[in-house]
Amino acid sequence: MNRLEQELAELKRRVLEMATLAESMVTDSWYGVARRDAACLGRVVANEPTLDRFQVEIDREAVRLIAVFTPVARDLRFLLMIARITSELERMGDHAVDNCEYARLIGDTPPTADLTTLSDFVQRMVHEAIKAFTDEDSRQAEAVMQLDARVDALYSEVFRDLLEHAPGDSRVRSTGLILFARSLERIADHASNVCEEIFYFVEGADIRHQTAVNT
Repeated sequence: MNRLEQELAELKRRVLEMATLAESMVTDSWYGVARRDAACLGRVVANEPTLDRFQVEIDREAVRLIAVFTPVARDLRFLLMIARITSELERMGDHAVDNCEYARLIGDTPPTADLTTLSDFVQRMVHEAIKAFTDEDSRQAEAVMQLDARVDALYSEVFRDLLEHAPGDSRVRSTGLILFARSLERIADHASNVCEEIFYFVEGADIRHQTAVNT
């Protein structure tokens, strides 16, 4: 393994650390609401500065490696992917922090079954996107992207149901649940974006902003 390969392997390890932290924040924000667990919500907020620091340090290192080694082809695509992925992971963390605020509106009433299903899908997308990155697997990345349509449909169902069944004093709670659901939907979008970058790295094809994956 040459020097650049060693540097890239270490950078990938750092991205996986960041991704694992982002995933834990998404999960904790859900458990904080579903289980009324203040400790989970507190961990999310406490971890945000670490996630932000990961992004800055990893992006700085990616730029340094480009400047020092002037990589081409696959190595260059890897570094470009890294710079984009860190932004998506940081945004996942931001949404998790937002969800801690929405928890105050939701209160102690358990989330609806539809919202639980939505959260399950979103957490699955985040986890499998990270695995696709770990394995450098474009097919798995495609499979994650295909789940996004299901998440969008679930979000629409949750939004409609909460809007229609929010009488009187439950409107504040319903607003919190709607905001939480919207945040989950956005996390799924970021997971899908991560997978677009994985596909770009592995296959050398930019599929951003396309309505279908063309291989």
